[in-house]
Amino acid sequence: MINSIEEAIRRIVTITELSNKLAYDHFTTAQTLPFACYTYDFVTDGADDYNGVQWIDFNLELYSDPRDIALERKILTRLDDVVVKSSSDYIESERMYQTSFRFRFPYKLTNNNP
Repeated sequence: MINSIEEAIRRIVTITELSNKLAYDHFTTAQTLPFACYTYDFVTDGADDYNGVQWIDFNLELYSDPRDIALERKILTRLDDVVVKSSSDYIESERMYQTSFRFRFPYKLTNNNP
């Protein structure tokens, strides 16, 4: 089970095609396809707020041309223990596909984890 942002990233970078092509939010230099970017948000709601549990909403965006179904399957395989919602769109202005993978996992706060 994914239990940290670092664990989610570790799983993704073990995919050979993305090992050096993953960045938070955006790259500062031009990249060759395929590449991926991720973002995340912390969500606290309900009774878990009292117990120090947060949810992390993680979003991974894969960019490729043509759409790389084999690479998408590799990503889904690495994330097989969380519920993943995905969608794909063609970005006409960039001439590439963007496939988004969204998933959520719990994160237990401790004294060492603000």
